[in-house]
Amino acid sequence: MSTVITSRPAGLGELMLPGAGIGASTGLMAGGLALVAGLPLHLAAVHLIMLGLPMALFGGGYTLLCARGTAKPGAFGPAAVYWLLAFPIARIVHEATVQLYVVGRPGLPEALWAFALYNALLSTGFAFGFIWLHEKLIPLWLMRIRGHNPRAEALLEVYTSYASMIFEHQQQRDALRRARRERRRKQ
Repeated sequence: MSTVITSRPAGLGELMLPGAGIGASTGLMAGGLALVAGLPLHLAAVHLIMLGLPMALFGGGYTLLCARGTAKPGAFGPAAVYWLLAFPIARIVHEATVQLYVVGRPGLPEALWAFALYNALLSTGFAFGFIWLHEKLIPLWLMRIRGHNPRAEALLEVYTSYASMIFEHQQQRDALRRARRERRRKQ
């Protein structure tokens, strides 16, 4: 038995979960790397939380952009632009809050612009991985929640039509390749 979600925040929050989970996984990686580097558990937990939270919010935000139609499934450009801004902001928040924990006051990197630009460069790689995971996870999640979340049903329709278009394109390309092979055999 499923109940239709009528609360806008609850429906949007549920829709954000896959993107938020992908974003939060960066915090897990940061915490894990901190442990591997030999930092104490409490400091690794700070890295996990202080990078994971902003990245989760931004990841969920990207899913909402998809739900609004601002970002299209399979399009790397909107994801790259989104993470070009979001990734450096998340890293600056991460740096400031880790400094707050370690020295007792928030602090920013000395060369803030260089730090932001460097992270903007890294954001393209992150965007690629994020969009790849997002495209794999979101349809499965939407199929699960579409019965009680009307926004999920609408977004699933967008993903389904995109998948149909890709499938048809692949079928046409395969047919052209078969036709070329047949022509070569006849020559």
